[in-house]
Amino acid sequence: MVKKAVIIAAGMGSRLRGYGTDMPKPLVPVAGVPLLKRTILSAQRAGIDEIVVITGYRGDEIQSQLVDDDQFVDLDIAWVQNADWERGNGVSVFAAKDYVDGSFVLLMSDHLFDPEALTKLRHIPIGPDEAVLGVDSNLDGIFDMEDATKVLVDGDRIEKIGKELADFNAVDTGMFLCSPFLFTALEASIAAGDGSLSGGIRILSEQGTMRTFDIEGLFWLDVDTPEAHVHAEQSLFRMLGKPTDGFVSRNFNRKVSTRITRLLVHTPFTPNQLSIVTMFISFVSAWLVYQGGTSYWHLALGGILFQFASIVDGCDGEIAKLKFMGSRMGEWVDTLADNVSYLVFLIAVIAGMYAQTGDTFYPMLGGTMLSLDVLAVLLIFLYLKVVGSGSIVSFNMAFSSDVPKEEQGWIFRIIKSLLFMSRRDFFAALFCVLALLNNIAGMYWFLTIGSVFICAGIFGFAGQMLRTRGAWANTPATDTDKMVEKAD
Repeated sequence: MVKKAVIIAAGMGSRLRGYGTDMPKPLVPVAGVPLLKRTILSAQRAGIDEIVVITGYRGDEIQSQLVDDDQFVDLDIAWVQNADWERGNGVSVFAAKDYVDGSFVLLMSDHLFDPEALTKLRHIPIGPDEAVLGVDSNLDGIFDMEDATKVLVDGDRIEKIGKELADFNAVDTGMFLCSPFLFTALEASIAAGDGSLSGGIRILSEQGTMRTFDIEGLFWLDVDTPEAHVHAEQSLFRMLGKPTDGFVSRNFNRKVSTRITRLLVHTPFTPNQLSIVTMFISFVSAWLVYQGGTSYWHLALGGILFQFASIVDGCDGEIAKLKFMGSRMGEWVDTLADNVSYLVFLIAVIAGMYAQTGDTFYPMLGGTMLSLDVLAVLLIFLYLKVVGSGSIVSFNMAFSSDVPKEEQGWIFRIIKSLLFMSRRDFFAALFCVLALLNNIAGMYWFLTIGSVFICAGIFGFAGQMLRTRGAWANTPATDTDKMVEKAD
């Protein structure tokens, strides 16, 4: 398993360089993150912990901007200046020779890629004289075919490679798994007058030691032109949706939140700060709903603001994903802020219902359900601590998988079928509609009855879930059990 990467950031990048300023290409931001930094963090996400960055054009400026970045604290990064960068990218790769003593992955600083693709690539076994190129055989999905490096693949071997190939069946993704023998091939290519990386790859191909790995539809993109830059940001924002998104989030909230995130991603706002801001928006909406017990306009505005908070609640996770800022602490901040918001809103609805009716039955019943909700939330927190996660998504996903099938009776099936109602996107939208209809009673009864089902599910099955996770035996959860994304 390879743990080291060499990243080439040496060229001038004249077609993209500047992007409205005079910054070098590796520092051009894509969704708020410089290209080179995005490549480094993507490699880290794929399991790389040692990196050699080869710079050339304005290398000192690039290094000074990134060398002390707080997000690189867990990485061992060597910065190498290649004075001969104008001779070709193969010469820049060769400059890493003294910094590599085993197999490594080779990446381009201006290529975006799904970390999963690199994870798969770095686990491929290779011989001492071999190299593997990540290729994409899905030619219909290539953004700029004219500029792409074409590859003719036979089996898993490269027959030909070059930008001018007329006969090809894949394109170069800019991701390589290499043995140190690549430097021998590059040295021969440079001596023959070809300083390009493709020159060294051709030598390996002719020797029959250049293999390929098809990334099979995983995302990658060469950001080499202003048009590609626009396409890159559009692609990243399109990928922000999650399989766990509810109906309202998928069809409405996410469409709005990503537009807000487009603005916020270029600001210093952190995901944790946004989680706190969202919580305080919910507090304001709760106060308005409480006032709405006797005032329609307060109730209506409170419902609208609670729905707005639900939309903004997606922005923290989106920024965390775009800027590689997801963390366990961030998960807990988000989960705590969300659940405190829900409980405060429930208190506001109970108080508003009492203000409207003057009947003590409502605060008595509501207070009872509130107490049970607090206990249920604490039980969820216990489960999350056991599995090593801070995301409520982990609990929701595990509700189906962790309860043994023999325990999944009709009560379980009913509760599972109603889980969508416990999603923030659903109940926030419902409360907004009820508030606009001046129906605080509907909000009260939905929360009260909903709490019955939620508490029944948590109290009835959390014990089984904890036993499945080995809570009583203190068995650690596997990495697949842990969600490292902020929950929306």
